Amino acid sequence: MMKKAAQLFKHKAYELRWALLSGILVGTSYIPFPPWALLFCYAPLWFSITEGNSPSVKKAFWSGWVTQFLLTAIGFHWIAYTAHVFGAMPWSVSIAALLLFCAFMHLYIPTAAAVGVWLQRRFQLSRIQTLFTIALLHALLERTWPVIFDWHLGYTLLGAHIPAYQWADVIGFAGLSALILIFNAWATTIWLKFKTSRQQAGLHLAAFIAVIVFLIAGGAYHKAPWDHFDQEFKTTVIQANIGNSDKIQAEQGRGAQEFITRKFTAMTMDAFAKYPDTDLFVWPETAFPDYLDQRLLGRKHTQMLAQGMATLDRPILTGAYSRSPVLDAHRDEATFNALFLIDGRGNNLDAPYLKTNLLAFGEYLPLSEKFPILLKWLPFISNFGRGKGPHAISWNHKGEPIRLGGQICYEGLDPQFSRGLIADKSDILVNVTNDSWFGQPSEPLQHMYMTLARGIETRRPLIRSTNTGISTVIWANGDLQQKSPLHQEWAGQFTVKYRKDAPVTAYVKWGHYDWIVLLLALTGIVLIGALHARSRRP
Repeated sequence: MMKKAAQLFKHKAYELRWALLSGILVGTSYIPFPPWALLFCYAPLWFSITEGNSPSVKKAFWSGWVTQFLLTAIGFHWIAYTAHVFGAMPWSVSIAALLLFCAFMHLYIPTAAAVGVWLQRRFQLSRIQTLFTIALLHALLERTWPVIFDWHLGYTLLGAHIPAYQWADVIGFAGLSALILIFNAWATTIWLKFKTSRQQAGLHLAAFIAVIVFLIAGGAYHKAPWDHFDQEFKTTVIQANIGNSDKIQAEQGRGAQEFITRKFTAMTMDAFAKYPDTDLFVWPETAFPDYLDQRLLGRKHTQMLAQGMATLDRPILTGAYSRSPVLDAHRDEATFNALFLIDGRGNNLDAPYLKTNLLAFGEYLPLSEKFPILLKWLPFISNFGRGKGPHAISWNHKGEPIRLGGQICYEGLDPQFSRGLIADKSDILVNVTNDSWFGQPSEPLQHMYMTLARGIETRRPLIRSTNTGISTVIWANGDLQQKSPLHQEWAGQFTVKYRKDAPVTAYVKWGHYDWIVLLLALTGIVLIGALHARSRRP
């Protein structure tokens, strides 16, 4: 029995070898790895499923499923750690959760492969036409498929500091991902042509290299207009490295609030002594473990904050909690995850921003808004109120208003949210988050670069303040400043250079509609293939 099982496994592994190879290539080309196989990582999968006169749709789907399972396991292995730490699940259950995540989260990859092969059979597309069809389907599905958060290969360009990422202000990082997928189809085409016509393959390879050089060199040139600034200020980010147990106790009101409050106030005053020219201090998500609404400043921990920073004459932008003045305070949705701009005594300098894009199961229970009974059945799941953002906070700096566009946690991963901040006249983007639940090093780097991408798309500097790292600042031209260490107490000062009334980028205006171009290209390939096949019929 064991021998037969081993032989079956060996046979299946050999049959799916190209799918397995693609999974490894994609997984090891994503952050934190260098993008060494970026331009051909999907080529083995697509090569194998389009082979033959009548390729199998079933084989295409299951090959794609193997690829997405493996790349997800490599790129998102930290899901198991998060389930264990954040969800308090046993390791056995956490690993099972990871396997379920790998099995179902990125099904758009096998779906694109299967639909592409079905179109090949249905409309008699050529193999090369099918390759580009799959690439376009993949690009369209990866931005519409329901996932916890969007990820794609476009972010790897920023992670590896390849200047082609500078084009994101025109087509966005999703558009760059579409280009990478098209390059994968093109690379597979070149490989196929080497078998039939080396001359044609050579011409394709020359054009392939020329386009890549243009995107990289042109990206460096495209950056130049954004190297000029007319305003600047100095900000100091406080990274207090609060442990998970203390965060949980503080959030549940079972202690640690005093310890956390004193730690942030002490670190801020020490940083002020070291950097007296600081204009703005930035604390991370829920750094202050209590309400900060103006009408609630008499609470114990707010008074503690005021006493600890009585001599501080600089504003602080901090994550904290807000309580609705309308809803019953005992209802979960009466509390908001919020971002406040305050002075050293806690006085609100503008209305707070209330988090809008809530984290499923961490900050709200899906479907509970339509079916409140779920909250009674699952009372242990947090259910925060939902804000009406995007909304910028106004900071009066030396008589000059500066609009701070706040993003809390993974709101920074949503391009549409940041476009809304630009519509609200944001001069600066500020992302506050708590990555303490994710371990190291993969997720903190992935989350950081995916968030910094919004600064390039909108051409606004972005300040990132985290509890445990990585805290940093990126300017609108893409220049990344110093990065904080992971899981260490740290305070660092940054010079934030920007342009007042900076122009709105092409991507913010219309670049996110590039899906229309992709859809037209897909339709064109299928129609041309179908008409060509029809003309060959007797």
